[in-house]
Amino acid sequence: MDIISHGLWANLIFKEMPEKNPAVIFSIIPDLISFGGVLGKRFFRKTLHYKDPPLSAFPKFVFKLYRATHSLIIWLIIFLALYALGFKFIAIAYAGWGLHILLDIFTHTTDFFPTPIFWPFSRYHFSGINWSNKYFMIFNYAVLIFLYLFFYFR
Repeated sequence: MDIISHGLWANLIFKEMPEKNPAVIFSIIPDLISFGGVLGKRFFRKTLHYKDPPLSAFPKFVFKLYRATHSLIIWLIIFLALYALGFKFIAIAYAGWGLHILLDIFTHTTDFFPTPIFWPFSRYHFSGINWSNKYFMIFNYAVLIFLYLFFYFR
């Protein structure tokens, strides 16, 4: 899913929680870590044109970062550690990161950065809908607009 959608979905889902703003930030961090410093301009330009950049455009370390930042196993270990150490506010805000992973599981295909759910134990991934498909993007943003109008402007 595109980074803007991640933030908008987190804002909706965490809207009633005091941890909402940090959860929104945590919901976009996985992509910022993986892609932000390397190909930001090119990546977002291609995203706006509903096309995936070629995988060859990404350095190898991006794939390693992506696996680490998009693993439910890694996320769960960190979440449980934060919670067990008494950082409950941060752990709940960190749930935004988990939401990011859950959304990516179903909006990435095998062809473009499949989400490695159980990494480092397995590279299993689900091949879902390509988030950059223009019909999915239109549907996604239409649902977001509807939900924002319903929850924020009723």
